[in-house]
Amino acid sequence: MSAQRPSPRPPKAERANPAVEAEPAGIGSSNAPDSLSREIKLLGSLLGQVIAEQAGEEVLALVERVRKLTIDIRRNPGATRQMSLRAILEELSTEQVEALIKAFSLYFHLTNLAEEKHRVRRVRKRARIAPAGQEGSIEAAIRQLLGSDDPDQLRGLLEGLSIGLVLTAHPTEARRRTVLVALRRTFALIDRLDDPRLTPNEDSEIRRHLREEISLLWRTSVLRTERPSPLDEVRTALLFFDETLFRVTPYLYRTVDRLLDLAPWVGAAADGEAARAGPASDSGRTGTRPPAIHAYLRWGSWVGADRDGHPRVTAETTRAAAAIGADHALHGLEHVATRLMHTVTLTHIGDDVSPRLRARLELDREELGNAFEELLRHFPDEPYRQRFGCIAERLRQTRHRLVLGRGLGSGYRAPDDLLEEIDELQAALVEDGMTRVAYGEVQALRWQLETFGFHALSLEVRQHSDVHSATLAAITDGVVLGEQTVSDGVTAGEVLETFRAIADIQARFGPAACERYIISFTREARDVHNVLELADYAGLARDAFDVIPLLETADALQHADRLLDDILGQEGYREHVRARGDHQEVMLGYSDSTKESGAMAAAWLLHGAETKLAQAAKRHGIRLTLFHGRGGAIGRGGGPMSRAILASAPHSLDGTLKITEQGEVVADRYANFDIAMRHLAQLTNAVLVASSPTHQQQARDAQVRGRAVLEELAARSAHAYQSLVWDDPTFEAFYVSATPIGELSGLAMGSRPAARGGGSIALEKLRAIPWVFSWSQARLFLPAWYGTGTAIEEFEQEHGSGATETLQALYRGSAFLTGVIDVMEMALAKVDLAVAQRYARLAAGPDSDRIWELIRAEYERTVAAVLRINGRARLLDAAPALQRSISLRNPYVDSLSELQVMLLGRLRALPQDDPEREHLRRLVQLTVSGVAAGLQNTG
Repeated sequence: MSAQRPSPRPPKAERANPAVEAEPAGIGSSNAPDSLSREIKLLGSLLGQVIAEQAGEEVLALVERVRKLTIDIRRNPGATRQMSLRAILEELSTEQVEALIKAFSLYFHLTNLAEEKHRVRRVRKRARIAPAGQEGSIEAAIRQLLGSDDPDQLRGLLEGLSIGLVLTAHPTEARRRTVLVALRRTFALIDRLDDPRLTPNEDSEIRRHLREEISLLWRTSVLRTERPSPLDEVRTALLFFDETLFRVTPYLYRTVDRLLDLAPWVGAAADGEAARAGPASDSGRTGTRPPAIHAYLRWGSWVGADRDGHPRVTAETTRAAAAIGADHALHGLEHVATRLMHTVTLTHIGDDVSPRLRARLELDREELGNAFEELLRHFPDEPYRQRFGCIAERLRQTRHRLVLGRGLGSGYRAPDDLLEEIDELQAALVEDGMTRVAYGEVQALRWQLETFGFHALSLEVRQHSDVHSATLAAITDGVVLGEQTVSDGVTAGEVLETFRAIADIQARFGPAACERYIISFTREARDVHNVLELADYAGLARDAFDVIPLLETADALQHADRLLDDILGQEGYREHVRARGDHQEVMLGYSDSTKESGAMAAAWLLHGAETKLAQAAKRHGIRLTLFHGRGGAIGRGGGPMSRAILASAPHSLDGTLKITEQGEVVADRYANFDIAMRHLAQLTNAVLVASSPTHQQQARDAQVRGRAVLEELAARSAHAYQSLVWDDPTFEAFYVSATPIGELSGLAMGSRPAARGGGSIALEKLRAIPWVFSWSQARLFLPAWYGTGTAIEEFEQEHGSGATETLQALYRGSAFLTGVIDVMEMALAKVDLAVAQRYARLAAGPDSDRIWELIRAEYERTVAAVLRINGRARLLDAAPALQRSISLRNPYVDSLSELQVMLLGRLRALPQDDPEREHLRRLVQLTVSGVAAGLQNTG
């Protein structure tokens, strides 16, 4: 972060992890990609200049001193150097501490941008040089399926293809929306530096502007002064809709459509097989025919609709969230229609216009009056420009009516009305010989309308099953519903009003705007039927919405098939499903199941539930969509999504997938157009490949071969995990002291409380997200791996000679075990025992040393077991980019971790009424934000 020169080269070897000994990709290190190294050097140098300008040369010197010392400690670990670092930090004033935290935190944000840029660079390079579609691409999937399976089966898969992506609010999102927006501006500047056409003057101007943005970030608080409201979170989610989702969705469809020129039912290039052998290129046919792919993405949102344990989300909140979404969707559609008005400039003289187009223009004249006359004056002989101008005007009127309550009756009644007009325009353009226009940008508008309607993201309501039971009991007792509290801060009247809100939203914005109701902690069939009864009381038609049970306890997952049998076995509910097209969604909860049973056991429970639910759905003759509630962190089902899809149980997909996109994952995947496109392409590839007959047969064979072994590993790992987390009476006190969970609970990060029911932290009530986040802050990531080492070691001891070889063969042959082990390897590589031990020393109870020793020993067992199974010498040897990234970040994260431990000790030693507590708490929270940025993980 030097003001005058790039930061010095980091050491040749750093102690990122006892099991990770890769040479680090530090600033300027020789093994870092040259382009990434240059960008990090540049940003570090610019940050150094800003620190010197804003905080003074003394602060910059302090930052450099601490930075070099932490790197030296990584190179040559030892008590003397560690004590030197601690002595420096202990002597700092609170102002110096805050400046140090800000410096390293901002460095991480800038490094993250540089790495994002490098990811984009790699994605684009692979797309250019891949001879027949890069691995994980849509082209690769289509070629694979055309080559190995019946083409008609691929056609059937594509016709039924549906991928649902649901954005959720995150109670540990550590970045303010203000900071997110500022970072996007900064990224845009970094991105421009790659342009080879830049003149020296333009290059200098970009660097000047970068200094300006970094200066603003330095002076911008990363902490919220108060918790964001649920509607604040809605607006943050819609940032990604505006910037990426609305634009990338039709681009994805266009890519699939172009690649379907390879398919025989669409019509390959004239030279047939020769064309298939080489890379897919633009045959020139795309845009001259109707598209061969439908709008298969289903974008949803829980933000502003998820009320499970969140009394601030009310019926009025959900109504307002729907209006905000509609505002964004209608703005976007209006902008596209206006652009088409300026580009579709066909001239027609006299009556040379199709009858339907002429009739529509007469209706425009009658309904739009002055607005139409204005268009006629500007474009007298250009009927298509007139039509798109009228569409834009109607969309504007629709937005004013639906969102602002102005212009009663004006605009479109429903998205289908606009779809009818687009149909007419496409037909007229084809008749006019402008097929490429009809199936080009006009088709993109159609796809956007079909995907997003007038609502943007379809709202999904969630509530806890116990709340429904309590509400029905209150109704039965005949109490005044508006006054009867059935859960913390929630009345029975509010529960019923939620169903009325669903009806209101559907009437206002269309049925797709809000048509799914999720029941947290579904344990029995009665939990599902309760929701239909409540809908009856509220006046919401049963056939207007889907009821989705959420299975997240070990018992519910273990008996998932019996539960679905019970649910569908009652004629009243079966009639409801029949009215909804014989389609049933079931949601699988990764977060709470992992918190309850540990990572290995939960993964196997979920895999088994997929199989059981698919079999039950077949028995009842319904289409099943499994909704995977995966979190961003590895301890909550996170990791590479395409790999997880390919590891799905046989027949649990069949062309449909639905997943949650949570927390920092939303920004990671959808802040950048290229990264979003690559992610969506990988999902499409994985769903198609995993649904193919060949892959299904391989999955069935692997499941049969590995079932007994995996069941034993799951049982043993669950026992080891639960013995520590749930059965040891001293563990909870250790956890609360050895992590910053108490301080996290007071952070104004998300609108949702950290624990169900509020109040003091109790492990049973604590939500899975802060549970995982607190362990990542302590550099242990315990929920992602604890219990697995014991399970593998016990399995090997029990089965003797050949047991390790059995596990190695299963790892190679089972996509499920490969995925579990590889994702766990990522978590283990981020652990730092030396740093974690300093957190553990904050726990002063008599059993603290014993618990720490259990954790340390299990970590070492798990690392050794994972490396035995995958046959690697070090963690992440097969993922060198991630290995380098961890090595790059660790020395800088160490500084923040050391500060956090120091500040936590001071804070907890102060009396509750000490006025210094508030300032110390703020400094701790600043370190939380910085560590989260450094680890790129919040939960």
